[in-house]
Amino acid sequence: MPARDSERLLERLAGYFTVVPADAVARRLREAERIMAGIDPNDSAYVAAALAAPCDGIWSDDPHLRRQRAIRCWTTPELVAELTASGMRF
Repeated sequence: MPARDSERLLERLAGYFTVVPADAVARRLREAERIMAGIDPNDSAYVAAALAAPCDGIWSDDPHLRRQRAIRCWTTPELVAELTASGMRF
């Protein structure tokens, strides 16, 4: 996706983002590490953030995050399709 398009997309999605406090992520880190063990421990913080926040999932094109089953993970094309289906225009 060109930089200009991604900037516009992020601006439109800004109201849907939640900043997760570091201490909330830290409280879920051990659980996330268990989930990501044998997949990619380096991605544990992303899973911990998703577990700590009320959210529908993770937006990532990282294939390792897609292997875990605790948190839904959308690729960019999947997210765009989902948002388009719900009426968002880009």
